[in-house]
Amino acid sequence: MKRLLLGAGMGAALAYGWRRLFGAESEPEPQPTWTGTDNDPEDLGSVDDDLLARTRDTVSEEKQQADATAKPSQTPPS
Repeated sequence: MKRLLLGAGMGAALAYGWRRLFGAESEPEPQPTWTGTDNDPEDLGSVDDDLLARTRDTVSEEKQQADATAKPSQTPPS
C-alpha cells in the first residue's frame, strides 16, 4: 500500500513538473479578482447595511403580524 501511494505521489509530482516546465509557461496563471464575489473588502460595509435593512424590515413585518393577531382577542365583548 505504501509503495502504491508513494508511486502515485511521485507520478503526480513528475507530471506536474513536466507540465510546468513545458506546457504552462506560455499560459499566464490566473490572477484572483474580487469582481462578482461577496468577499470584496470595499463592499463589506454595503453588505452589512443591506443585512441590517432586511432584518429591520422582517422585524417590523413580524411585529405588525403579531399586533394584527393580538387585536381581535383584546376587544371587549359587546
